Amino acid sequence: MTRVRPFCCAIVSLGVLASALPARAADSPLEVLRSSTERARAVLQDPAYQGPDRRQARVEKVKEILLPQFDPPEIVKRTLGPYWRERTEAQKKEFTQLFIQLIEQTYSGMLDRYNEGVQFFYDQERVDGDFAEVDTRIFDPVQNRTFSVGYHLHKVDGRWLIYDIVAENVSLVQNYRNQFNRILSKSSYEDLVQTIQAKLKQLSTASPS
Repeated sequence: MTRVRPFCCAIVSLGVLASALPARAADSPLEVLRSSTERARAVLQDPAYQGPDRRQARVEKVKEILLPQFDPPEIVKRTLGPYWRERTEAQKKEFTQLFIQLIEQTYSGMLDRYNEGVQFFYDQERVDGDFAEVDTRIFDPVQNRTFSVGYHLHKVDGRWLIYDIVAENVSLVQNYRNQFNRILSKSSYEDLVQTIQAKLKQLSTASPS
């Protein structure tokens, strides 16, 4: 998939966001992000989770913290666009699970690269009813550059959940939607599923032990 590095910065930033961000109300989108990110950061820095032999445990622990901050059904609905309505309930469940696996395997392999040295800057929070955006910048010492990252959230049953990440003005949802639409416009839903399954197999084979 394209643009892995900027989106990896964006997703991993939820796990290593600097504690220099100013305090906000407990129910604000920023505070929701801060709470989960500080817990994930603690895992990444915990000596008990260090070393190659503890990598899988480290990744699984961070996933336990970060995944509840996302709204997978809404993300998948937006990535499939009009094709979502054509799917059966079983297909919607199947595709949501596949997409979650795709995101996890695509970005978890780069997790450790952003444990140290990365700097995060808070710029602005905007709330409009049940929708919100949190703007951040991330300095990546590996590339010696700063990425702009925006988190789009909405309220679901009183909780702020992420439904999109915009890294360097490119939407994660739109990025995948473009790729999926190219396949669906020329082929079938079944072919898209097979393409993702093949990608998952490739990522699994390439994943570090």
